[in-house]
Amino acid sequence: MVDKERLLKIANLNIAGEIEQMDDSQLNEYVQALSSFIEKFPALEEKFKTNLDAEDSDFIFEILVAICDMLRKIRADVLAEECLNQINNLRNVGEGKKEVYVTNFLAAVSMLSIDIQMAMFFVEQTEEEQEEAPPDEKEDVPQRKTTSILAVDDVTFFLGALQELLKVTGYKLTCVNSGAAALRFLRNNRPDLFLLDIDMPEMNGYDLARKIRESGHTAPIIFLTANSSHKHVMKAIEAGAVDFIVKPINRIQVISKIEKALKK
Repeated sequence: MVDKERLLKIANLNIAGEIEQMDDSQLNEYVQALSSFIEKFPALEEKFKTNLDAEDSDFIFEILVAICDMLRKIRADVLAEECLNQINNLRNVGEGKKEVYVTNFLAAVSMLSIDIQMAMFFVEQTEEEQEEAPPDEKEDVPQRKTTSILAVDDVTFFLGALQELLKVTGYKLTCVNSGAAALRFLRNNRPDLFLLDIDMPEMNGYDLARKIRESGHTAPIIFLTANSSHKHVMKAIEAGAVDFIVKPINRIQVISKIEKALKK
């Protein structure tokens, strides 16, 4: 059974005051709606992006309406309202500006999908760990201040944007543009957190994460992505992900995700 408390912590799910009152049958129905959203959204997003410049604007609006409907069913009210705003915006902007209006919205919905999947996964993982070792037998891991971050992305512009977002946080951010460069850096350094792009040439983020773990580094890994499909998320988790940041990035999302990972 899904933990209600964990669902309450998911950003953009407006379920406080409702989920506490759900019985097992109602909760199961809600979880099914969440699962349906996780499964269907990536395909709808891909269709939307593929047809954004198509002449058949009615098809584009149908896709957005379908996304709105799913968001309502999972009680993502703020995003559902924003979805309606996107529909109105697209009716009033020129063809060349459509992508600008929807990019950040789709990123927010993708992040919601990933947050839901992460919550469900770690609920299952926690239950399995509790079966293997009772809480009183687990060792307390001392917390230490974490300040060093290694960011890996093959796009120089993105690394520059990340540096700009984090320059006032006090974190020591090191940026490299390839997996090979990251591994060279790790020979003499031990970052406290990793930000890894997934789609990189020669060595992708999954492979780099595995090599990081194989080399003895245990710091949290946050993947930078634009793909919220369940297969993609599970593959990242298996490679060591503790969380995700969805592109295009924004300061609030980046800092909150980093702070959350550093507290674990």
